[in-house]
Amino acid sequence: MTLVDSVIAGKCTPFLGAGIAWPYLPTGKDLAVALAKKYGYPLNDPANLARVAQYIATVHDAPFAKRRVQDRIRTRRNEFLASSERNFPVNYKRLADLRLPIYLTTNYDDFLTLALNAAGRPPWVEVCRWNDQLQEELGSYPTQKQPTQERPLVFHLHGELSNESSLLVTEDDYIDFTVSLGQQGEDSVIPHWIRRALSRTTLLFVGYSLEDWNFRVLMRQLMKQQRVQRYEQALSLSIQLSDTDIPLDQRPKAERFLADYLGTSAIRIYWGQAEPFLAELDRRCVLARAASQ
Repeated sequence: MTLVDSVIAGKCTPFLGAGIAWPYLPTGKDLAVALAKKYGYPLNDPANLARVAQYIATVHDAPFAKRRVQDRIRTRRNEFLASSERNFPVNYKRLADLRLPIYLTTNYDDFLTLALNAAGRPPWVEVCRWNDQLQEELGSYPTQKQPTQERPLVFHLHGELSNESSLLVTEDDYIDFTVSLGQQGEDSVIPHWIRRALSRTTLLFVGYSLEDWNFRVLMRQLMKQQRVQRYEQALSLSIQLSDTDIPLDQRPKAERFLADYLGTSAIRIYWGQAEPFLAELDRRCVLARAASQ
């Protein structure tokens, strides 16, 4: 099944990375460099946000580090909304127009929720319960709800901007998150409708790069899931990567690496930025829907 066919059938589950929101929101690298300068980060990798945040958390505390990241993203978000008549970046409008039942994001912002509301498909929003505090605050995931194309689910894997304790920012956060994902046989961390979508739909990664720590953690977890759920079909993935600085002759090696790493040949990689990729996907889906009427 092609990517367009999967989208039209509602059998595609997108993962959204930071590249979706650029340049409207700062990238992890931009945040890291700014915070490293402000708080006197002493090491030679000031573009590593998780490590810079870990340093700040060590000198102060973890909530302090999270609030610094939270404040900078919220400021940029509010500035954009105040100056824009559209109220959300165009990438999010195109994602909303795909009419999918589930959207997973490692971003903190609410632009996708705004876009879905504007499209007349108000979502329900859930935050991953990756630590004990979140499980106590938010309780169990609802069992009666089911994501649909008209009432989709937006699932924030790495936290949501309005909930400070949900944000994955420091190295310790990523370690705790990875450990929590290792829990099997219960819905306390990843609910059943997400786990089912991961194994039964085409997965679409947009807004990531090979160096993106979020992307690498997700790839690792998908590989582990495939080993556990051997009865399920092989992974089918479409991945948009912004690593256009990788020479053309080296890209096939990167593609083979990902295919071997994930144990699937059903993988397709699109090299380029998120905006033109989503524009083309949106165009093809519009044409396919029109042809089917």
